[in-house]
Parts: sequence; structure tokens; C-alpha cells
Amino acid sequence: MLKERCRRVLKRIAWRMQYAAKTRFNQETAIIEEVFGENLIDALDSSIYVQELLMQIPEKPRFIIKSIVIDGLTEEEVAKQLNMTRQGVHKCKKKYLNVLAQKISHSPSF
Repeated sequence: MLKERCRRVLKRIAWRMQYAAKTRFNQETAIIEEVFGENLIDALDSSIYVQELLMQIPEKPRFIIKSIVIDGLTEEEVAKQLNMTRQGVHKCKKKYLNVLAQKISHSPSF
């Protein structure tokens, strides 16, 4: 009798947890769709494509481009982090953005 009652209580708790998780997932999905619109899949594909492109360049230029273009840091801030001049950071950024632009123009996926 006690065993069966415990089983029913546990099932009810598990059902409530599943329901709460499903409700939370639906709410979060609605928020994401509202922010990104119907182009969520396209945005995710683009993000993956950008990450794949960045992985094709050396680490230092990758860090510079991510920091400036994606994270929004200034060239001066990145230069301080890397112990470089702002001009050096600018030159590296410009060079590898051109390299990435060439890769994009020769890529069949875009």
C-alpha cells in the first residue's frame, strides 16, 4: 500500500517536472523566434559557417578578428591584450579579412 502510494506520488512529481520543462522550452523557443524571426536556421547556419572560416586562419588573426568584429572591442583594446601596436592589429585584421573575403568568394556554399 505504502509502496504504491509512493510510486503514484513520484509519477506525479515526474509528470510535473516534464510539463514544466516542456513549458519552459516552448517559452524560450518563442522568445528566440521573436528575436531572430523565421531566419533562425539561417542565422545558425551563418554562425557555423563563420566559425568554420575563422578556423582556417592562424590563431592570432582569428583572435583579433573575433575580438574586434564579433565581440566589438576596439583595435587599441586588442593591441593592449596582445602587447602589439594598434597599427599592427589594424594591419593584421585588414590582411586576414581580405583572406576571408577571398575564401568566401571562392566558396560554393555562399
